[in-house]
Amino acid sequence: MALNERKREQLAAFLGGLPTATAVKLFAAIEADRAAGGEKLPHDDLLRDLRKRLLERGAVLPSRRADARRLFFTPFEDFFVGERRGRKRAGVIPRTSLGAIWRLMMREAALSEAAFAAAGLDEAIKEGRDTEALEKTLFIAAEAGLGRVLDTANVEPGARTQISEMLGGDDVFADLQELRRMLGGVEHLKQLQGALPAGAGAMSEDDLYALRTIFIAACEQSTKLGAYVLLAVKGRLEKTWRAMRLYYHLSQSADERLVAAGDTIAALPEALFEDLEALARALERDGAASEKFDAQAGRLRIGWFADFADGLADEARKSGDNVFLNRVDACRDVAAEAFERFCELALAALRNATPLRKSSGSSYLMAQRPDYSAPPSPRAIDQAKEAALLIASAKAYANRLGAAADIAAGIASEARDKMASFANDLVAEIRAAEGEERAAAERMLDHTLEIAEPLLDRENAGLIRDRAKAASVAV
Repeated sequence: MALNERKREQLAAFLGGLPTATAVKLFAAIEADRAAGGEKLPHDDLLRDLRKRLLERGAVLPSRRADARRLFFTPFEDFFVGERRGRKRAGVIPRTSLGAIWRLMMREAALSEAAFAAAGLDEAIKEGRDTEALEKTLFIAAEAGLGRVLDTANVEPGARTQISEMLGGDDVFADLQELRRMLGGVEHLKQLQGALPAGAGAMSEDDLYALRTIFIAACEQSTKLGAYVLLAVKGRLEKTWRAMRLYYHLSQSADERLVAAGDTIAALPEALFEDLEALARALERDGAASEKFDAQAGRLRIGWFADFADGLADEARKSGDNVFLNRVDACRDVAAEAFERFCELALAALRNATPLRKSSGSSYLMAQRPDYSAPPSPRAIDQAKEAALLIASAKAYANRLGAAADIAAGIASEARDKMASFANDLVAEIRAAEGEERAAAERMLDHTLEIAEPLLDRENAGLIRDRAKAASVAV
């Protein structure tokens, strides 16, 4: 069962309003229903949105029920991302592809041995029996079966088209091909997961040497598998850019095996810079799509980009790597331009929440006054609150991105002055109005000061509130 875009937006809004504890319980219940074969819920859509929102809140996801599907995909989890963005990239597989790949494995005749192995594994899990041998059987059968499917697809265009259609597109077909390549190194990936816990904060010297041993063993089997081991390290670290420490550890070694694997080792920083460049280009696209601008998302993504860029630069600086420092700066330039556009869009969001009307009179020179007759929508108010937060942090972000700090400071000053002026004009409207009109102006002032809180200092905001209280009792 799948949801259309409108239903997805409604669902996301609902899930976003749930308390974290409730969302965690719901996540576990949906997983249990999917494992039991339930067909009345859009499990994948629900779990995808819940997972995203729980991770954004820093929540710990509930432990998942073991089954053959989960055990099969676990060795590759460090390559999974929430959804596809842009072109297919090495070592990046969206979770949205996993359901289609598993269905193919369970239904395609060439993969019947894998399907039987999965059924046996599910049965063993239910009965509480040891599953190690059955897991190995599943991986071996899947590697052989996918090999047959892909070999046929590569020589028969019609077969490839058919498989792509079954999977849902060429991108998922490419994910399937990559998963097939990774299957040959599943034991190396399992060793890696045992050596480095998921979400590791840093790597000790012992960790580096343990990873080095795993990498060399993978390279002896295949250089491609060696590259996948390095990309998996990137996915296991809490702060992705810290994988650069492993790169410098390997690339600066005199070990002949590592010297010979230089091109493979270089795959790690290239992947990290692709991540950074993708973040910068995504910010650039967001800045150009004014009708879809989301100040909260923009602020979070700018912050993540700045952290990523600073982290890569710090690692490169420690090793005196000016080439990589220059690449970081080039990405910062792109993000800085996008951020300036974000600030302009944030100003527009503030204007949407502070409507104006012409003053009465015949002169075209009469100043505009606050229009409290048609208050902004709750959505416009929420967007303006987030916009004010973004603008308030503009100078700090500009400094981190290498953007023009004076431009950012100017935007913040403009926003602060306009919000203060609008609030003071509302005080005058409160004094002049009566009855429901005065109440409407007071409500507008409350919204305005709530929006402007990150921009106005407490003393100024407090003074405006005091003047509004006095104006509200004026006769």
